[in-house]
Amino acid sequence: MNILNKTLLILMFSATIVVADTSNSLSQLDFSSLVNDFMEEDNILKKTINLSGKERMLTQNMTKLALQSNLNIQREKSRKSLKKIADLYNKTLNGFKNGDSDLGLKATTNKKVKEQIAVVEKAWKPFYEAINKIVDGKDKDGKALDYIIANNEKLLKLSNNLVEAYESSNTSVNYLEKARLHVVNVAGRQRMLTQKMTKEKLLILKGQKEYEPKLAKTVKLFDTSLTALIKGDKSQDITKPTNEKIIKQLEVVSKLWAELKPLYEKKKNSVKELVIIITKNETLLKEMDSMVKMAEKETEY
Repeated sequence: MNILNKTLLILMFSATIVVADTSNSLSQLDFSSLVNDFMEEDNILKKTINLSGKERMLTQNMTKLALQSNLNIQREKSRKSLKKIADLYNKTLNGFKNGDSDLGLKATTNKKVKEQIAVVEKAWKPFYEAINKIVDGKDKDGKALDYIIANNEKLLKLSNNLVEAYESSNTSVNYLEKARLHVVNVAGRQRMLTQKMTKEKLLILKGQKEYEPKLAKTVKLFDTSLTALIKGDKSQDITKPTNEKIIKQLEVVSKLWAELKPLYEKKKNSVKELVIIITKNETLLKEMDSMVKMAEKETEY
């Protein structure tokens, strides 16, 4: 529910309460509770779409870190981060199902969302086991890494289906509210693409040239989506931002992307360029994450 509709709702109910009984404190209390419920429902859905979108990113972040460990790129740091991120994915997935006060999640009651969570859980279990083998340094034969490489995009797709299930669970018919939720989704997808393109760069570095067209496609999607978030795109139901904080944050992301895009597009990178990709990729992820949080929490986009 957008801010205009919420304001009109408040005015309508306020007028009703005044006419009915200006001294009836119970009615006033009921009204406040109703408005709070509307606001809470709206905020929880945006948060849930943010966090389910973050799960998409984590599938690619985990794969990137597993590859970094294998290629001896900051091996110990990569393994520590891999453990932390895998545990976060697991905690968040459980939070969707059972609720989690730390994450601000309520257990879902939507049937389709529940069904999709079950599908993700089934794919996640063996993936989590493979991750832990790498973390513990027990993947001597490389089978755990092979499993992750072979199955990370399946887990990504299933995680994305969960985001879409949450977005579809919105019962509002209001265009602006739907558009706002979609912006949170698309901006969240950008976080995932920062990790996916780096994963694909590392796979190419390992000699898997079949990932070259995939990388080109990922780079193009990030680029066109960033343009849509900055300028708006009616065909994608993305409104142009008017919030100064969000506009400035998108400028920060755009500046970083202008530096990184040619490095991702380059067929063969120098060691120095690979170091820039690995380090500034994390900065790009961080700045994109800040933008998603603004899209979730700011009153206006």
